[in-house]
Amino acid sequence: MTDSQRIARHVDAKHVGPPVSVTGVDSLATANEGDLAFCVYDDARYVRETDAGAVLCPQTVGAVAGTTQLVTDEPRTAFAVAANEFLAEEPLDRDGVHPTASVHDDAEIGDRVRIGPHAAIGANVRVGDDCSIRAGASVGCPGFGFGRDDEGVPRRLPHRGRVRIEDGAEIGANATVDRAVFDETVIGRNAKLSANVHVAHQVRIGQNVTVAYGTGFSGRVTVGDGAVIQPHVAVATGVDIGSGAEVGINSTVLDDVPAGETVVGSPARNRSKVSAE
Repeated sequence: MTDSQRIARHVDAKHVGPPVSVTGVDSLATANEGDLAFCVYDDARYVRETDAGAVLCPQTVGAVAGTTQLVTDEPRTAFAVAANEFLAEEPLDRDGVHPTASVHDDAEIGDRVRIGPHAAIGANVRVGDDCSIRAGASVGCPGFGFGRDDEGVPRRLPHRGRVRIEDGAEIGANATVDRAVFDETVIGRNAKLSANVHVAHQVRIGQNVTVAYGTGFSGRVTVGDGAVIQPHVAVATGVDIGSGAEVGINSTVLDDVPAGETVVGSPARNRSKVSAE
């Protein structure tokens, strides 16, 4: 439990209206009196019609009589910061590991880590502090690496490497992160992977990267810091996606993506070139 003035100070927002107690978070449409919500629209109607006790909203909404507004340029980000600071989820149990989760004795688990129902953490895995491993996720299984013998039979390569998940990272529900052959598979600090994302052996995902649901990274892919990967992207073996790049929904990435560039399509190309055609 907290109050609207404390939240405003923490996220550097302007407090407009009477101070209120805040006990939870919810959407504009379903929030109740004690909830904090956020509005990304310029239309004051959304703030006027919600039952939320306090609303994070942009300056363009203007003052709305009878409401408590926390005015900020980035209401969505401010909402995330406030929710995590004051209204975070309760731990699953004392050590944060759900009773149905499986954690190998050799795995190293940091402080304040949450491991959800039926998640599996294998050997040679290190999970940093403040990480979340959601329900059904698999971290540390051998990767999909084979060599064919003279008769064409696939022979599995030994996967003796590690998985390193750095502080603040999140692995979504039913996501899979494979163990490397000899080196490391790395999920960088504060990287966020959505549900059903697959990370193959020796992939390196940088800091502050966001990866939406259904995306698959083939082996040895690198993703630079701050990159944004939209849903259902397929990335070919060994591709380098530069820092700050963005890959659009349903794209197939066969070639390197320069830092800061946005690519779309199958095969993925620079968005400006696609728009010009």
